[in-house]
Amino acid sequence: MKTLTALAPNGATLSGTAGQGSSTPKKWILLRAVEEARVPLGLKSTTLNVLRAMISFLGGDQIAADQDDHHICFASNAAIAKRTHVSVQTVERHISTLVELGFIRRVMSANGKRWARRDRQGRVVTATGLSLMPLSERHPEFIQEAQRHADRVLEFTVLRDKVSAALARLRELVANDTAISDLMTTVRNALRRKPDANVLSELLAEISVEISEITQTDTDNLRASDSEIEGHKEDSLNPNVKKEKFSQIQVSPDQMERSFPLLCSELRFAKDQVHCERLMDNIAEYLRLGQTWYAMKATFGPAIRFIVLGYIFQRADNIQSPGAYLISLLAKIEKGELSPSAMLTRTSIAS
Repeated sequence: MKTLTALAPNGATLSGTAGQGSSTPKKWILLRAVEEARVPLGLKSTTLNVLRAMISFLGGDQIAADQDDHHICFASNAAIAKRTHVSVQTVERHISTLVELGFIRRVMSANGKRWARRDRQGRVVTATGLSLMPLSERHPEFIQEAQRHADRVLEFTVLRDKVSAALARLRELVANDTAISDLMTTVRNALRRKPDANVLSELLAEISVEISEITQTDTDNLRASDSEIEGHKEDSLNPNVKKEKFSQIQVSPDQMERSFPLLCSELRFAKDQVHCERLMDNIAEYLRLGQTWYAMKATFGPAIRFIVLGYIFQRADNIQSPGAYLISLLAKIEKGELSPSAMLTRTSIAS
């Protein structure tokens, strides 16, 4: 069972285990866990303010079931409204929300009123009202939710930084190229707003493809002859190039070995075509190519699937999101902007 740890204000740690607690954190520690998880929990700031006011009415430092005034808030809605600087109607609405979400429980009398009975020393003996025990009972859950949210925020921030860096790199490579101006504009507009992580991943893949194409072309320019360069550009970079007939594309064993040695080493012991397809599916799963890989089987023959998989597998260390990269590659192939045969040439020249 997973151990959860919270840090107290004095630096001490308060540890507990999901489903059981060896130590009860102070009430403000319980509230802080809820505040840190407010986004995934769907809590508004006013709802948190009402909850904070209710906690402030509790008698002890901890929310505990041994005494009613340590977990039951019997303050009136008017008193809570005064402390939160909102209307009574607003308090009623947010209390209903907290009850529906399971953050508090109603412990009401027969007449529906909240009240407290005290002994001669003024101590609360029994009370009815709103119990905050769920905050203590669900504390491990709130900590985990807050941690997951923090991880998602960090992952999103890193992704956003990667897109910004990739855009800067692309701008350096093609400062005056109008062919990708639409892509650059789209990326800049997305970064100004609060984009979805999937949108950023797709844009990063598109930028990565463009950078890969440009840098690979530069490598080809250094290693190939002028005629090879012109033929290569004609096959893979000319937007007016006609689509190849995918069913007619064939790949010889020598081309396979020369262009995609990593993939060939994985498929070397395939017993037959069926076994080979299964091994390729396993590699696609390893690369996290998603359902796009399986959708290819309805459109593309085995030769193109081998070329595309080998192309990505050979470059996997330099690809941020192989799944999104695959989508971009297929879009270029279908538009005739990238020739599968040229992908063989590009890899073999660069290897």
